[in-house]
Amino acid sequence: MRAFLHHPVRWLWLALLAGGPGVAACASHHASGDATLVITKGGTYSGAYASTASGTACVRIATTEPVVLDGCALTGPGNLIEAGEGADLTVCNCRGRGLPPTTDKQAPGRFLDAYRPRRLVVEHNAFVQTSGIVVNRWSGTGAPGQTLAVRYNLVRDVDGRWRNNTGSTHCSFLLLNTVQHVPGIEIAYNEVVNAPGQSLVEDNINLYNSSGTAASPLRVHDNFVRGAYPFPAAAGQFTGSGLTTDGDAKTADGATAFVEADHNQFVATGNAAMNIAAGHDIYFHDNRAITAGYLPDGARFSAGYAGLGVFNFYKQPETVFFGHRVAHNTVGYVKWGGTDPAPDRQDLSPGACAPCADTKHLAGPIAWVTEENEWRTWQQKLRKAGVAVGPQLVSVSK
Repeated sequence: MRAFLHHPVRWLWLALLAGGPGVAACASHHASGDATLVITKGGTYSGAYASTASGTACVRIATTEPVVLDGCALTGPGNLIEAGEGADLTVCNCRGRGLPPTTDKQAPGRFLDAYRPRRLVVEHNAFVQTSGIVVNRWSGTGAPGQTLAVRYNLVRDVDGRWRNNTGSTHCSFLLLNTVQHVPGIEIAYNEVVNAPGQSLVEDNINLYNSSGTAASPLRVHDNFVRGAYPFPAAAGQFTGSGLTTDGDAKTADGATAFVEADHNQFVATGNAAMNIAAGHDIYFHDNRAITAGYLPDGARFSAGYAGLGVFNFYKQPETVFFGHRVAHNTVGYVKWGGTDPAPDRQDLSPGACAPCADTKHLAGPIAWVTEENEWRTWQQKLRKAGVAVGPQLVSVSK
């Protein structure tokens, strides 16, 4: 347990904060109350903003002029940032901390809740104990630069639990809901770690009726995601994952489509690492999916099902669910009672991974140390690429 929760470098940024699948999962929940700061003119904004109620955002963007939030410190039980229709928003170098909800039957607020933006860049931020990022629909026209980038963020404990643990709301590190036919989308080099007992995330990345284009697929690459646990973590039933393509669209035009996910690491994600549950023309390749069968305290992790899966969850017709490729992925996924490729393993979903080819089955045993080795591999990748995640001392806004 100490190895997971107490890496000093991994958690140093938290000290800085102190000072400063389903339709329900896709709902944007803008606050109806006031915001601490309402931005009505374009420009660059910084500073510390806090709220004390679940119905009050820290910052609300209420202009279509370009806005940059750079170096902000945001704290509150509601949404930390809200952006309305037509927003052109860059969020960089910001630190956010979610606080316990002040309203029953409500989760901590989002780090960012955006409704129909036309341009959105979220990079080099750090946030903890929020219900993540949701982008609900899109208003861009496809003009140059009108795209979506979520990169280089440092994220801890995405949490959908209601106050007093009386229930929960499905939430994700990143949820794209009906963000359709947008070229140039990039989700890259994010570091997401959810600790058992301190978080409750559904799909860490959920692409719901969202799509790139045939010429410019929606790219999800080089992310490190560790942890998708039920609450309590030793429970046996769970539907969360590392990455899921989702959505109930009945036409190819409205479905999740033209997605390429590669060179990601999904660690300790039950009930799956990567799922194709909806859509068409989705390509998963050269990813690593590693889940040991134990929690940090030595208890069995019983919520796992399979590493990779391709299944038509919404029973979409063949004109909607087609064109999938899954290749060259490295998998070591423990499921107690599983059979593939060995006892107590289920690297591929039983009967639901027909397009999966050239899978490299990691040699066993898959244990806690195997998951820790993935963390070291991630750190080596960052150093080799010259990439730093989290807030930077020098502004990265453009």
